Amino acid sequence: MHQNIMEQITADKASAASIRTRPVVIRRRRIAFASVGAVAAAAVILAGVIIPSGNGSSAEAATILNDAAALTITSSDLVAAPGEYLKIATEAAYATVGRSGDGEPVTWISPSTITVYKPGDPDADWVMERHDLAPTEFFGDGAEASALANWAVMPNDPLTNGIFRAQDAAFYGAPDPARSTDALPRDPQELYEYIRSEYNGGSNNPDEDAWVRITALLRTGTAPADLRSALYRAAALVPGIEAIPGQATLNGRTGIALGRIESSRDERQDIIIDPETGELIGERTVRTKAGFGAPAGTIWAATAVTTTVVDTTP
Repeated sequence: MHQNIMEQITADKASAASIRTRPVVIRRRRIAFASVGAVAAAAVILAGVIIPSGNGSSAEAATILNDAAALTITSSDLVAAPGEYLKIATEAAYATVGRSGDGEPVTWISPSTITVYKPGDPDADWVMERHDLAPTEFFGDGAEASALANWAVMPNDPLTNGIFRAQDAAFYGAPDPARSTDALPRDPQELYEYIRSEYNGGSNNPDEDAWVRITALLRTGTAPADLRSALYRAAALVPGIEAIPGQATLNGRTGIALGRIESSRDERQDIIIDPETGELIGERTVRTKAGFGAPAGTIWAATAVTTTVVDTTP
């Protein structure tokens, strides 16, 4: 039964003595980078991000996603033994829209970190460490003053800052549905149809919702290789996915960007894939029109995910 597995996935905007990185057992091929078009420099919120211009083709995007699926299925999942933890570290940054002292709309970008430790022992507690950080990027006259004033009076929200422990990732009272993936279909068509069947109005339409849910599952860092492969192939069935010309770099890792623009929104939702392994590097939201003091091309949100195995937690 798949009931409730996908519910509220979109609501999660979530040093060791011994570390192992995810090995790739077989590399039958690497994904070809999308053909390079004109690349425009734009505002960034994570070091080294490149904002390319132009659009690729849906056929090209489907090829890239299917190639990523083929690479992913040959990789070995990281496995935490008893006494170890799968560490999923997410570095994120999100835009906040506010007002300047003159009442004009302005925007600032604030980073945050979320690190989840999944225990190798199924009876042990999961651990999550979250921290909101001071704003670092500012758009519009007066944005910095407004952002720092807001930061100075922000309460230390116990829901978003601190260290949390719970069985089955139930950090907020119930198990995290995005991490309960065993019952999800592995057939790409069945998975795609199931994800679309879960649409409940949270997005503008089932196509946008499917793209958001697929990327949310990939972002967890705990989906096994067979499911990651199926998710890539299911993503290839979502209408409107385009290959973004040029290379995209997120937190020092370079990959291929695939994105989707919803006609009613002034933004594009991207994922970035490592062309050597098919691994998800991260995701970002890019403004397609100027607004709220920020120019077109501004990265409105971004996450970068790294998964390792460790033997200690905070």
